[in-house]
Amino acid sequence: MRVKYEGRFKVGKDPARVFNHLIDPRKFSRAFPGFQGVEISSDGEFKIDLALKLGPISGKGNVRGRIVESREPSYIKIRGSGRGAGSNLDYTLEFKISSTEDGSSVSWRFEGIVVGLAASMGGRILDSLARRLIGEMAEGLKRVIEEDS
Repeated sequence: MRVKYEGRFKVGKDPARVFNHLIDPRKFSRAFPGFQGVEISSDGEFKIDLALKLGPISGKGNVRGRIVESREPSYIKIRGSGRGAGSNLDYTLEFKISSTEDGSSVSWRFEGIVVGLAASMGGRILDSLARRLIGEMAEGLKRVIEEDS
């Protein structure tokens, strides 16, 4: 099942600072709902361990990814995959950062393909859960960027 979500948030930090948070898995991974830990391999791939709760489905999972494109301080593109709760995900996540009078605006776009148990729940149920989780992640990113000096 294909999924696509996009949104925007504003933070009171300059674009260079925002970029430095979004390019570093040790920093942005703390924004994931259910964050348990993060590992970064020598080749630049990251793995984020999560405790998942997708409606009636729960368990442990992980998200792997790699930054495949970046233009400092305005653009980051991540590609990867995720596994957990009987489901698999292949995704692309993009961030566009622009300067505002009082900090930065971050536009994000998430596209993915979900297969397995989560996809079998049906489009409306999966969409509702995915929107909530991605919304929590966007709010978490904003919080993490704002809190770090």
